[in-house]
Amino acid sequence: MATSYIYYEQPLSELVRTCLRLEYLSGFLDSYLESPQAASTHAALSTLLDILQILDRPDIKTKLISEFRRYVESFQQFKDNQEVSTRSLNSALDELNHLIELLQPKYGKFAHEARDHCFISTVRQYFLTPGGTCNADLPQYHYWLHLPPEKQQSYLKRWVIELEEPYKAVRLLLKLARDSTRENKLLAEDGFYQKTLSPTRFCPLVRVGLDRNSLVYPLMSLGRHRLIIHFYIASIEKKPQQAKENIPFILMD
Repeated sequence: MATSYIYYEQPLSELVRTCLRLEYLSGFLDSYLESPQAASTHAALSTLLDILQILDRPDIKTKLISEFRRYVESFQQFKDNQEVSTRSLNSALDELNHLIELLQPKYGKFAHEARDHCFISTVRQYFLTPGGTCNADLPQYHYWLHLPPEKQQSYLKRWVIELEEPYKAVRLLLKLARDSTRENKLLAEDGFYQKTLSPTRFCPLVRVGLDRNSLVYPLMSLGRHRLIIHFYIASIEKKPQQAKENIPFILMD
């Protein structure tokens, strides 16, 4: 029977960290959209506003373009390599160049229509205050929560459609980052592991895999030259304590 693992990820760049946050939030948003209940609708809108806040950064498109261009330059070095599938390589390059064109700053920020919608513009500030969307503070939102579920869903899906473009970029960047890692089965002696990183190899993301039944979790410190991992006992009731036993794990870097 195959072992099931939980993977923990540590990004080297702020862009990859941003993409991990967007991936994390989009997973919750998709789940909330499947339920017509008022609590799920509220959670979906709250998550959508979190996503829009991240996408509001003026530099995110420029950074994505820069990262995709780096991959284009890297992939073009394999054009004369007979061990690399020309069809797969050209397909990857086409996808990258297509996204680079779509991400050009001249097209404005991501999801600008959803962000500028009068309802979103009105309610988003109230979500910043704990309980700020109660009916005493925001009767318009209270009215919206009592609309028929199909009407709420139609609005939400209309706004979520605008996230397809950034979703494509996020999915591709994280796929490239994850696919560039190499897997090694290692042992952390006394719950500690460190490794010197090669200065000639760009590592955008480190992944640590632990057996799903393992009672520890990793705390990673990642710089351009060194990776340090402390494994902590997974207890909800007690303060975090470093494990003292040897911990088998998978390192993908």
